[in-house]
Amino acid sequence: MKYERFIAKRYLKSRKSNRILSFISGVSVLGIVLGVATLIVVISVMSGFSDNLKNRILGANAHIVVNRMDVSPIEDWRTVKQQIASVEGVTGVSPFIISQVLLTSQNNVAGSVIRGVNAEDEMKVTTISKFMKDGSFADLNIKSEVPMIALGKELAANLGVVVGDNITMVSPLGKKGPFGITPKMKHFQVCGVFDTGMYEYNNTLAYINMSAAQDFFGMSDVVSGFSVGTVNFDYAPDIADKIQAKLDFPYWSRDWISMNQNLFSALKLEKYAMFIILTLIIIVASFNVISMITVTVKDKKRDIAILRAMGASEGSISGIFKRQGMIIGVTGTIIGNLLGLAICVILMKFKIISLPADVYFMDRIPVKIEVMTFVVVSFCSLLITYLAGLFPARQSAKLDPVEALRRD
Repeated sequence: MKYERFIAKRYLKSRKSNRILSFISGVSVLGIVLGVATLIVVISVMSGFSDNLKNRILGANAHIVVNRMDVSPIEDWRTVKQQIASVEGVTGVSPFIISQVLLTSQNNVAGSVIRGVNAEDEMKVTTISKFMKDGSFADLNIKSEVPMIALGKELAANLGVVVGDNITMVSPLGKKGPFGITPKMKHFQVCGVFDTGMYEYNNTLAYINMSAAQDFFGMSDVVSGFSVGTVNFDYAPDIADKIQAKLDFPYWSRDWISMNQNLFSALKLEKYAMFIILTLIIIVASFNVISMITVTVKDKKRDIAILRAMGASEGSISGIFKRQGMIIGVTGTIIGNLLGLAICVILMKFKIISLPADVYFMDRIPVKIEVMTFVVVSFCSLLITYLAGLFPARQSAKLDPVEALRRD
């Protein structure tokens, strides 16, 4: 063991006559522990929130949506579907019809956004089938006198219906009669209830079969647009550009990132802001390291003078106190990492804090444990601690050994 490290460790353990050094050392370690643990927990929660929100959004939406810029129906949709499917990276294409209607039951009335889809195609481009709470999403394709409908959890609760109940769909765009426009009405049977975890979707979204939608809205063999699935949602922007280049005007290809850009940009900015703000905790804790090394230098002037008289260089003296600061930094960082990991695991395993689902889109605090989070936080902690110890360590090397021994 190098004598600098040995002496640095000995200086951290003060004698009975001077307990102040041990106290300052303990406070320094505790400050770094709390700073590192807090930073890890907050960044993990922010990452988990962003990741959870991303999965919820993609649960009811495809990676890419293609429609016409003038929002008019697409007539030659089968040809367009083949063109989209031929683009490299596309794993599935699901044509859809979308419109707003009024749903009525024996108990209540609620507005809804209706998506007419082919269940088999839709399950290839979204994960909506995994969010089914009751019933089956595939039952939308069942052909019967009363067509099937799948409702969001909140929408079903507002209407007071469960799987197997009948509801009535009302469209204000009906036929013109002698007394004006007569709303169009049709009965549907609830085949499933889904829970995406997103209150907005659960409260307004409903699915029916595409042919049933065409019949109800009086549309010919046309669709509103296409939902597109990709090999990886991170590649969606590049694949969307390829689709746009292939279809060209008047089609419009948008990926899920651009459609939710404001939301995720705000989350990313908030994550960086929280990182910077919470790093101040470690910076404040580093002041204790400066105080501790300064007090140690003042207390060990005689030792420093003796070491210099024995031939120790200024670099060796400075190295002793640099190592002393780094020992505190490494110890605090390691314990902080373990504490942060423990808190993250507890938050993942147990529902300690409940969140209002209609505000935060989820009912519990989400956590995503990433190795890179621990690496970045540990690096920042060690760097700040090292920089904090530089000035007092350099000052210790400038002490005049003759003067120190004469005064002592």
